Amino acid sequence: MDGDFQPLHATDFVLLGLSGRAWLALLLLLALGFFGYVIARRFQILRAAKRPDPRFGEWGQRLGRVLTVFLGQKKMFREPLPGLMHALIFWGFLVYAVRTITLFASGFAPQLDVPVNVWGNLYFVTKDTFALLVSLGCLYWFYQRVVVRKPRLTHSPKALLILGLILLLMVTDLLIDGALIAYEGENPRGGWAYASAATASLLGALGLPSSALKGVYYASWWVHALAILVFLNYLPLGKHFHVITALPNVFFYKTRPQGQMEKLDVEGAFERDETLGLQTIRELSWRDVLDLFSCTECGRCQAECPAYASGKILSPKEIILELRDHAYEEIPLFGKPQEPRDVVPLSVKPEEIWACTTCMACVEACPIEINQLDKILEMRRNQVMMKDEYPEFFVEVFKGLDGRGNPWNLTPDARMEWTKGLDVPVLGELAAQKANPDGGSHDKQPGEEIDYLFWVGCATAFEPRNQRAARSFVQILQKAGVKFAILGEEESCTGDPARRIGHEYLFQIQAERNVETLNRYGVKRIVTMCPHCYNTLKNEYPDFGGHYEVVHHTELIDELIAQGRIQLSKELRKRITYHDSCYLGRYNKVYDPQRRAIDAIPGAQRVEIARSRSKGMCCGAGGGLMWVEEEPGKEVNQLRLQQILEAQPEVLATSCPFCMIMMEDGIKNKGVELESRDIAELVAEAMEDSNAPSRD
Repeated sequence: MDGDFQPLHATDFVLLGLSGRAWLALLLLLALGFFGYVIARRFQILRAAKRPDPRFGEWGQRLGRVLTVFLGQKKMFREPLPGLMHALIFWGFLVYAVRTITLFASGFAPQLDVPVNVWGNLYFVTKDTFALLVSLGCLYWFYQRVVVRKPRLTHSPKALLILGLILLLMVTDLLIDGALIAYEGENPRGGWAYASAATASLLGALGLPSSALKGVYYASWWVHALAILVFLNYLPLGKHFHVITALPNVFFYKTRPQGQMEKLDVEGAFERDETLGLQTIRELSWRDVLDLFSCTECGRCQAECPAYASGKILSPKEIILELRDHAYEEIPLFGKPQEPRDVVPLSVKPEEIWACTTCMACVEACPIEINQLDKILEMRRNQVMMKDEYPEFFVEVFKGLDGRGNPWNLTPDARMEWTKGLDVPVLGELAAQKANPDGGSHDKQPGEEIDYLFWVGCATAFEPRNQRAARSFVQILQKAGVKFAILGEEESCTGDPARRIGHEYLFQIQAERNVETLNRYGVKRIVTMCPHCYNTLKNEYPDFGGHYEVVHHTELIDELIAQGRIQLSKELRKRITYHDSCYLGRYNKVYDPQRRAIDAIPGAQRVEIARSRSKGMCCGAGGGLMWVEEEPGKEVNQLRLQQILEAQPEVLATSCPFCMIMMEDGIKNKGVELESRDIAELVAEAMEDSNAPSRD
């Protein structure tokens, strides 16, 4: 053989009287034609989605997300071993993209194969390595699907077919090069193509004659090529469509704050007779449709969902699949598109969307940035504002918000009950004191003369247990010399419960009312104890002209400790675990201030719950479910409490009034010995000369 090694190619092979090139060209034409047809039909669903969704900006963030989430498979590694096995198959898919191109190109022109040089050799050692690693990944997932049968996975023959095709591609690839090396009697790439060389040795050990080796080569080449074409055309027909759509889905992820819902033109929509929320697939956006196409059915969202874990009907995975199947039925691959039909209750059951706690665990868990929560919230909006259909529990919530500005439906003067015996400034009174005798006012507005407006929040102001936490926080502020004030009776609910339940109109009334009040007083900085208020004031009020620096009370406490403005000297020799609030953690990525505050308490031993930080489980109160009676045996707070008890704490620390209520109810119902304390209560108790409010 000469030094310029030229591999054999299937173009030398004649089949049924036609050359290999002709058959290859015909197969490519048919396969790519059918693939193009299917993609065109799927594109019709994208075109049918009418809701605008501008995502053409923040290019740096988007590219960074592609590098980490798509190429780096970052979110897959939340489960290390399964994540690694999936990543090996994915990275192998990228490596084999070059092999696929050159394989078909060399079928028409042999010289277009990967060259024999340093770069070609480097590619072949990489390819051979991934042939083994991808095979390992396939065998692992065969085991998981056939033997272990993980509950979160969708088990179907389709997944096994795809795994079989991928494994077949790896085996035939090694046989192509292995048969060629055995036929030639030498490896033109030396030790670089080591797996192919090992395959050649195995074929040689079988004592196959040259004609048989040539037959293995041809057969493997054709099987490999056919498997690629079958794989390509099968992708858009099922869950493996994500192989094509995952990249754009990750690239066009949500860059605005995760806790910010889209502002709707409610009055304008009614005037124009437009639909509010998600009623048919026409009310989806093009990015929503990409979500439907991209679901891998891995079930990671389902595994993290507190509603599903507690035995309720909701599965975030099934929500996406139900919407996807609905879209496929209305715009099928073959036949005319059907008339739009309501997705609820035809494809999605009402019970599903009302079981959601809006904790965003599903969104956090999805490895390719699918947003299940947005679809659920849009369906709620449609049910509430267009159909007036929602659980009766919410009637009193809406009544209280509309009439008295709070979901508890209590009178505004009850907001001041917790301040009795405390010297708590009220912003309106400060404004009155600052007024000049002639009716004029000072240059500075009252909101500019304080360090923070303390936004108390309804759950803190009206619930006796949370009132004690508020008193502790006031003690901390006063000890640190922080100038603050409250709105008192002028404070009204931020509207978060109404918005998450689906009543956008009622939310906007609350938002506009509060923004007018805050801006009238010139408020610049706000501190709040409620993560729901925190998220709304920080991320959603800017849409209504409310631009403020918003901090959570645990962030401010952490800052005051770091600055030495409060000293913690009293020991608290207790095992303390911290329960992460969803709206503070996953929504706003605030995880560490609370932990640093606990660590600063002398004698305290902080222990972590197995499910904590971004994987922390919801208490069950979000999305308006604070006011819903759960079915016995399906209480989310009981399930969360069980997880907490596994850490064997003596004290459960919280940073959310909703979490406090839910966890105390759980502790009472379970009858366990466990103290429930807000971070502010723990810090106030540990301060020098502390007169922390009584726990009784």
